[in-house]
Order: sequence, then C-alpha cells, then structure tokens
Amino acid sequence: MRGTEAACVEYFRDMQYRGFDNPDTGEDPELAQARIFLDELEKHVVKLTRRLQTAPTAEARQSISAELSTVRRYVDRIHRRFPGIAVGNPFRGSPPGAPAL
Repeated sequence: MRGTEAACVEYFRDMQYRGFDNPDTGEDPELAQARIFLDELEKHVVKLTRRLQTAPTAEARQSISAELSTVRRYVDRIHRRFPGIAVGNPFRGSPPGAPAL
C-alpha cells in the first residue's frame, strides 16, 4: 500500500506543478484535467506498445492488445470532447527509436 500512496502523492504533486489547481492560469479546469489525463494515457500507450512487442505468448499479446485498444479509445474520446487539446511533450523520456504513436 505504501507504493500506491507514494504514487498518488507524486501524481497530485505533478498536477499542482502543471498548474492544475492554480485558478490564475485561465484554463478551464475540465480542460486542464483532460490534458493531464491524456498525458498519462499517452505514457501508458507507449508502455503497452513496448510490452506488446516483448509478450511471451499469444495469450499475453491478445490481452495487452485489448488493453491497448481500450486506452486508445479513451484517447480518442478525449480528443473528441476537447478538439484542441494536445499533450505538451507526450513521449518525454522515451529512448531513441521508441514507437511513434
């Protein structure tokens, strides 16, 4: 449980750093939340894609592929709801040669 608590604290600290809870930024709170969620989803897409490439069995690939499809649907829904939204740097920290999604 300690790891989960630390992750939550880091997540909210990250949101605060991005100005999520700063009313002076002039950004709609829903848009700000969607931007942060989209950033996290994009990171998850990259992780799932890497896992898919190294999945040991067909069953594992099928499971990862299903999760990847679900996450991509979430990304599409956010883009439909907030057409102008973009992630500032969606693949920061990605090694060279990481898949372009």
